[in-house]
Amino acid sequence: MNLTKEFLTTWTAQLAAAEEAARAAGEAIRGQFGQRLINEYKGPHDVQLTADVIAQKVIVESLREAFPHYGIVAEEGGHGTWEAEEFLWAVDPLDGTNNFGYGIAHCAVAITLFHGDVPVLAVIADPVTDRFFSATGDGRTSPPASPCYEVPLRRATVSLVTGYAEEGRRWGQGFTGWMSPRCKRLVNLWAPAMDLALVASGALDAMVCRDAALLDVCGGMFLVESFGGHVVDFDGEPLGVRRSMHRHPVSFIAARDPHLAADLVAAVRAYDAAS
Repeated sequence: MNLTKEFLTTWTAQLAAAEEAARAAGEAIRGQFGQRLINEYKGPHDVQLTADVIAQKVIVESLREAFPHYGIVAEEGGHGTWEAEEFLWAVDPLDGTNNFGYGIAHCAVAITLFHGDVPVLAVIADPVTDRFFSATGDGRTSPPASPCYEVPLRRATVSLVTGYAEEGRRWGQGFTGWMSPRCKRLVNLWAPAMDLALVASGALDAMVCRDAALLDVCGGMFLVESFGGHVVDFDGEPLGVRRSMHRHPVSFIAARDPHLAADLVAAVRAYDAAS
């Protein structure tokens, strides 16, 4: 496949394809918002709706038509693997499935493109309101990145995300009780991609994430960094998202304000030491 230098560095065609796929998926499932049309239970805390399946089918077909030589790994399975191709689409067709089924308008379609080990673009779209967030490796963001303001921890609204494993859920329950008096609000919204898009845009102050699957958070992590924010591990070290991170659960703190990120690192350390 012959790719010009401009094609590889601006990602214009790929971004347009991802946005078109996300918009088409939203249109295809919007009529099912608030309907718990369950396709299968994926575990004690997770469910697959028919909307997940429909959205994934629409996205995969759209991306394959636009870029037939690219690999695809998708939340609902049935496609490639993380190691499949040099160019790889990572697709979460409906982030916040339970919210969508219960009629809670906090959910997203998330599409990330990796070139080798690094992400080069991400699109996170709200299928209910048709609100879009995107970023590309050449520095473009939509909406444009807003100025970053310092947010003291005591005034911060922080999203908490944990994986479905019982250990992570117990950690999250304990951290919630410990952290709630120390910040303005600790929220568990169950749509990590959309949470991270809101952190990137400045609408939400920060996220503490423990043991998430990479597919759930890779696009959002890329957005936060692209919008000028900070993603660090629980030791406070920068954590740039990489395709190879899919092998293990991902834990991190994301915030626009570096001081808030540092305060949350200290808070996680203090909680772990006390528990």
